[in-house]
Amino acid sequence: MRFEDQNFMKMKKYIFILPFMFISLFATYAQERWTVEWHGGEVYNLPLPLTISQQGYPDIKLTARYYTDALFPPIYWNLRLSHWKNVRSWEFELVHHKLYLDNTTPEVQKFNISHGFNMITINRGYDIKTWQCRAGAGIVLTHPESRIRGKEFGSTGDDFDLGYFVSGPVLNFAIGKSYRTGNRFFFYAEAKTTLAYAYIPISQGHAKVVNIAFHIVLGLGYDFIKPHKENI
Repeated sequence: MRFEDQNFMKMKKYIFILPFMFISLFATYAQERWTVEWHGGEVYNLPLPLTISQQGYPDIKLTARYYTDALFPPIYWNLRLSHWKNVRSWEFELVHHKLYLDNTTPEVQKFNISHGFNMITINRGYDIKTWQCRAGAGIVLTHPESRIRGKEFGSTGDDFDLGYFVSGPVLNFAIGKSYRTGNRFFFYAEAKTTLAYAYIPISQGHAKVVNIAFHIVLGLGYDFIKPHKENI
C-alpha cells in the first residue's frame, strides 16, 4: 500500500471516530452546571460556654445566650456558588451570621459579633431524588464589637471599619429542597447546622467562643446552564 493510501485510511478512521468523541465530550459537559443561591433566614443559637481573658483581671466564664436579630441591619444572609456534575457538587458558601450576647453582666457590658460571625466553607453536595444534602468545612471571619469592664473594642457605628479577623474553624451540615419556577430560576428551602469555634480579640485580651447554631433559610437560585429533566 502506498504512503498516500495509508494516510488516507488513517484520516478515514479519525473522520469516523472524531464525531463520537465530540458527542461523548458534549454529553459529559451537559451533565455539568453552575448554580448560585442567595438566602435569608432565622437562627437559633445554643447556650454554650464563653470565656473572656483580659490582662490584669481574672477570667470571666459564663454560659452565653446569643440572639441573631436576622432582619436588623446588617441582615443575616447566605450566599452559595455550586458546580454540579451529575448529582454531586463542589460549593463555595458564605454565611453572614450574627451574634449578640443576651445575658450581659456588669463586667461584660457588650459582646457582639454583628458585622459578621462570617462562616466561609467549601462543601460537598449530593442530590438525592428531591432532596439535597451537603457537608462542608472552613473558617470563621469575625468583626467583633465589645465593651468589657468599660474597655471598648471595635465599632458598630462605622460601616467602613474593616476590623475583620480570621478567628477559627467551622463545620457546616445541611439538607434542603428546591422548587422550580422555570428552566433556570428556583426557590430553595434549607435546614442547616453550623458548629464553630472562634478566638475573638477584645481590649487587652481575647474571648473564646463556641457556637452551635440551627439555621432555617429560604431564598432564590439560578442555573447558569439549563439542567436536564432528571436533575430538576
